[in-house]
Amino acid sequence: MTSGDPLGALPAAVLADVLGRVADAGDIAACRLASRELLTASYLCPRVRLCAADCARRRRRGEGRAGAGPPAFRATAGNLASLLGVHLRSLSLDAADGQGNPDDAMWVEEGEFDEADDLHLTSGEAVAAWAAGPAGPVLREVEIADYWPQACWRMAEALPLISHYCLNLTKLGLKNAWLSVDGLKKMQNLTHLTLEFVRLDDEDLNQLNECFPCLQTLNLIGVGGLKDPKIHLLQLKTCHWEVSNVPQSLVVHAPNLVSLELKCVRPDRLSLDTPSLSTLKLTIEKLGATFQVDGLVSLTNLRIESLDLSSLFPALVDSRAIKTLELELPESASQYDLLEAVNPDYLLRMLASISEVKLAPRFSHELAVCLALSTDSGFKSCLKKLLIHVPQSEISLKLTPLFRICAPLCEVTVLFHAESADAIRRDAISCMQRFAGIRWQWGTWR
Repeated sequence: MTSGDPLGALPAAVLADVLGRVADAGDIAACRLASRELLTASYLCPRVRLCAADCARRRRRGEGRAGAGPPAFRATAGNLASLLGVHLRSLSLDAADGQGNPDDAMWVEEGEFDEADDLHLTSGEAVAAWAAGPAGPVLREVEIADYWPQACWRMAEALPLISHYCLNLTKLGLKNAWLSVDGLKKMQNLTHLTLEFVRLDDEDLNQLNECFPCLQTLNLIGVGGLKDPKIHLLQLKTCHWEVSNVPQSLVVHAPNLVSLELKCVRPDRLSLDTPSLSTLKLTIEKLGATFQVDGLVSLTNLRIESLDLSSLFPALVDSRAIKTLELELPESASQYDLLEAVNPDYLLRMLASISEVKLAPRFSHELAVCLALSTDSGFKSCLKKLLIHVPQSEISLKLTPLFRICAPLCEVTVLFHAESADAIRRDAISCMQRFAGIRWQWGTWR
């Protein structure tokens, strides 16, 4: 007597959910061959991820025997969505293969252009293939990473078509594309939007603000085509915005925003009207003439990556209840840039006014040179927790002024580089032993 398939005891809905967690279309296809129950459940799968295979690229480039390649990737995506129909909730399509332009999504080298379109996933035809069918209205999440050489020079209708067909979408991510907003409709259910390495034909973000009014999470990474962008979203809570050096004015009006990560160059105007903002991570080369931050009444956690500390400290640290401060320097910073950027005694006073301070690797490296010229540490300190990265290079560690500003029973974590010499560790530990009132911890970093 042969035993039955152990999967037969499980409801098809449970098996479908398991396959949905597998997600990859190739793995799901393999599971279909393993069991009749899995075959049945595969038609109910709620989540699927489809990635362009190497064989599809070989077919596109004309390699191999004519007609021997697999079906076009776009057609496969449409067929898969039609097969799953009303059961599909999450669709991920990826033809990127590492392609993209992180600095400016508007430009591409001449040799990167590709006139084929079989991997152009944000085109109107490609989107309609899966969105216009039964899956469109029931989808909750869609992520598309386009193939950059095919997408960079074609304006795509992905956004308008998705707004037309996918009325219940809550999460949308688009990468490596030139996106039109002509005909874009309001999407009241969309709460998460990510645009990465795209050119967006919405230079002031007016269409984005109007058509996605219920966004709670917004990620704009390397979005080109912007002139004077203004984020005006009343329900936004989390935002990650990496801006090119083109826009001269950046405005964020979001009364419920609690976390903002902003990376920009040197905008002439930067305005943050964000009264609920508690966490700000700011990477900026230099502040412009107009910096309006009167709305930062709730700011408690601050990370700064910049050399313009003489401007940023008065604007963001002075007279604010900052509890946690993290400092880092740009990758381009040279040995004496920090010393030229800020007075050592003023820097120590700023650090002493914060409860918790984290000094990132590049900042820690340059700090020793800066502290060597400090003359004053005789002031009251609030510093109760400090983290510092000890650099790998063999420099003379002059961290004594930093440890002197630590409050009694301050917890100091010293991270040694994993490849640092023993002499560096002995030097630092010898310095630690002179401060018995500090609670020391140490570890490693790479």
